[in-house]
Amino acid sequence: MRSQRGYRGQRAQHPQLPLQHMDVHNVEVPARTVTNIEQIKQRHLHQKHNPGQRSTAVNLGISLASVHRAMKKDLHIKPFHKFKTSKMTNDHVKSRVKIINSDYSAKIGLQVPNNTKNNVVYGETRESIPRELLEAPTANFFKGFMMWSAISWRGLIPKNDPIFIDEFLDEYEWRHGEKKTMTAQRYIDLLKQNIIPSIEARYMDYDYIYQDDYDSIHRGKITLDFIEENMPSRIMPEDQASKLAYKT
Repeated sequence: MRSQRGYRGQRAQHPQLPLQHMDVHNVEVPARTVTNIEQIKQRHLHQKHNPGQRSTAVNLGISLASVHRAMKKDLHIKPFHKFKTSKMTNDHVKSRVKIINSDYSAKIGLQVPNNTKNNVVYGETRESIPRELLEAPTANFFKGFMMWSAISWRGLIPKNDPIFIDEFLDEYEWRHGEKKTMTAQRYIDLLKQNIIPSIEARYMDYDYIYQDDYDSIHRGKITLDFIEENMPSRIMPEDQASKLAYKT
């Protein structure tokens, strides 16, 4: 309602007061009318772009609480969150069976983690336990390996085993203590030597769409130029699903 003090209240308190002397601006006006409820329904039910309840209240000149009650008690509708879907063009959707989705794994550890909470030795006193039983040797550097692989409509790529990135990087000459990292040029070498031959073993018809993530080595000019010259098609990072497009 627009007011707490309406025509009926004034009339009951002052039955002899002429109508022209009453405060008509404070007369109660029903908010949940058939017309308002229908407009709320048209503005909110199954609409792709929801205007928001506050905007509807302002538009209809009623309170936000009235809009909320109309939606809940009269229309029996409630909001549902949208879910994310892949951002692809129509051409990509039609060609879904051609897409090759590739990615690197996270570094996979080769050592058992030391659980300090449960890794205990029982004894009467700490001094009574042999030192070698209390020691928990740990490596100063995390040892592990990375892999590259891809999935496609026709199966895994490579067919049998993933590409081990550490073994690939071992082929380069490294200075003592130098960190073995992947660069744009090394990624191109990986494409030449391993990735493209593995893809073409699955797609001998050369009819596929390559997809990688938004890593800087994948979107540098030399990488993009190489892929354009040596692969039939590629989904650009900005056209991919958010999970892939903005991975770093």
